[in-house]
Amino acid sequence: MTSHKLFPSATLLVPESELEQYAHIPLEKATVPDAVMGISSLRNWVLKHFKEESIIMLDDDISACVCMVSLRCRKLSIEETLQMLSNSAYNARGAEARLFGWHQRSDPRLLQRNDPFGVNHWVGGAVGVVRDANSGVPKWDELLKCKCDIDATLQELLDNRLVWNEARFCFVQERDKNLGGNSLFRSAERIATEKRHLKRKWKAHIDFGDYKSQDRVAMNAPRRQSIALG
Repeated sequence: MTSHKLFPSATLLVPESELEQYAHIPLEKATVPDAVMGISSLRNWVLKHFKEESIIMLDDDISACVCMVSLRCRKLSIEETLQMLSNSAYNARGAEARLFGWHQRSDPRLLQRNDPFGVNHWVGGAVGVVRDANSGVPKWDELLKCKCDIDATLQELLDNRLVWNEARFCFVQERDKNLGGNSLFRSAERIATEKRHLKRKWKAHIDFGDYKSQDRVAMNAPRRQSIALG
């Protein structure tokens, strides 16, 4: 667990039966019923029990937040990171997006500097939610335990037409390698089953592959008209 070093003002959510195990972590704590199992169920529980206008859910293995607008990534300080989170939430609200996030890979070569914001990229690892005028929020499919964020993103693109992506920043973390938490549900068989389900559900709008021995997922949900210069 590393995220508490970067977010000292965050609320740490722990299962009721494991509260004592986290006594050494210097964060405000809130307990989650042991019956809430899996990241999709946890996200829905958070949005139901915390009533703030904007909520950011962070994985526990984030080690840094980096800015990618230069040729080399620069790590943000704690104060800069918190300000960036606030700015992202305000931008998402201004765009009338209910779901927002950040770049998924900390490679500055992947950032188009004349196109720093997106409206149709998937979110994961660090997930932001802004309530709409009717207090509506995205919903996660609780039958999915491993690939629920990509499904929630596509569903939000279907329901609300856009998802706000702040591409200039990325959270650095180890993906699909840590023990505990959602790893209790992660297995090659389950991941393969969920991939088949998502491919049937979203068809040409989702694609899976491999990148440097890790799963790669791509979405095809264009929100801009193609322009051909003759």
